[in-house]
Amino acid sequence: MNSTTQAGVGFEPDEASDLVNRFPGGYWKYDITDFVLLVNPYFPPQTFLDELKEALPRLITCYPSPNTQMVQLLADALNTPANNLVICNGVAELIPILLGRLGMSIAVPVPTFNPYETSALPGRLSRFFLPPPDFELDVHAYATFARTSGVDAAIVISPNNPTSRMVPHPDLLYLASALRAQQQLLLIDESFIEFSELGRSASLENHLLEFPNVIVLKSLGKIYGACGLRLGYAASANEQLITDIRAAVPTWNVNTFGEFFLSKLPRLAHAAEQSWMRVGRDRDKLYADLRSLDGMRVLKPDANFVFCKLPPHWPDGDVIASTLLKSSRILIRHNGGKTLRNGKRFLRIACRTEADNKLLVEALKGAVD
Repeated sequence: MNSTTQAGVGFEPDEASDLVNRFPGGYWKYDITDFVLLVNPYFPPQTFLDELKEALPRLITCYPSPNTQMVQLLADALNTPANNLVICNGVAELIPILLGRLGMSIAVPVPTFNPYETSALPGRLSRFFLPPPDFELDVHAYATFARTSGVDAAIVISPNNPTSRMVPHPDLLYLASALRAQQQLLLIDESFIEFSELGRSASLENHLLEFPNVIVLKSLGKIYGACGLRLGYAASANEQLITDIRAAVPTWNVNTFGEFFLSKLPRLAHAAEQSWMRVGRDRDKLYADLRSLDGMRVLKPDANFVFCKLPPHWPDGDVIASTLLKSSRILIRHNGGKTLRNGKRFLRIACRTEADNKLLVEALKGAVD
C-alpha cells in the first residue's frame, strides 16, 4: 500500500484519536487496514483499472460531459429512463439539496446515516427511535408517526446504516402506499441493497410508476468499490421533484473519472454481480466469527457490514478502536456519534476480504485478553 505513514511506525496519541473519532475519509494516506468505509473489495476488476490507467492522461486534462449527457450514461447502465434520474456527486450531494435547499421536513428512523439528521433545517426533523436490541422498523407505527408529525417526507435506509438490517419488501410497499395516501414522500436510500439476499429484485426502483411519491437515493461507490469517484443518483417518477433537484446541481458535478467509469459499467455487469455474491459470503463468515466471541451481540447483516454490541465486560468502542489502531493498524468505527443510547457500546464493522476479516476477529480477541 502506498502511504505517507510508514508501516510499523506508531501513531501519535492525537493522530490516533482523530482517526478513530472524526468524520471518515482520507485513509489512503495511512498504512492501515480500514474496516470503516463500506466498499466492495472485489470490484472494479483489474481490466477496468488497466483501461483507466491508459486513459488517465486524457481524463485528467479534459472537462467532463455536461450533466444531461451523464444522466444518459447512467440510464444506459441502470436500464432506467433518463427522465426519471438525477446524477450526483454521491448521495451526500443530494441530501442537503432535498433537506436544505428544498426545505423538506422529514421523519427519520434513528440510528441512521448522520447527514440525514445534520442536513435538516431547524425545526424540520422528527426522529423515530428504532427499539433495541434488534432496531427493526415497524412500518405501521412509522407511517402513523409521519402522519401525526406532519412531515413532507419519511426517510428509510434499507439495508439500514449502521444496523445493516433490511426492511422487508412487502413492508416497504405498504409504507409507500400509506404515505401516498397521506400525500407524503418516501425517500428511500438503497445504497447497499445489492448485498442483500434479494438484491435489486427488492428495490423500489421497480415500482416508481406505481408510487410517484417514492424517491430512491443510491450511492454507487459502495456496491462498485469506487467511493473515491463520488457517484450516485436519485430515481423517481415525480417529474416536478426531479426537475427541482436537477436545477440545484452544477452542470459539471461528476468528473471525467466518473464519466469513464459509467461508460464501462454495462459490460462489467456480470463481474459486479459476482463480486456482490462474494462479498455476501465473506460477510456471512464475518458475522458467524463475531458471534463466536463470548458476550458479543451481532445483528444478522443484509449489507456489506456488521453491527454489533460489545460484551458487557469489554471497554467502550472508542477504547477498542484506539487499541486496534495502535497495536495492529486496524481501523474500526464505534457509534458514539450516532443518535443511539450508549452508542460507544456498538461497533459497525465493514466487511473486507475473508483474510482481512479473520485478522480483525483475532485482533479483537487480543485487545481484551
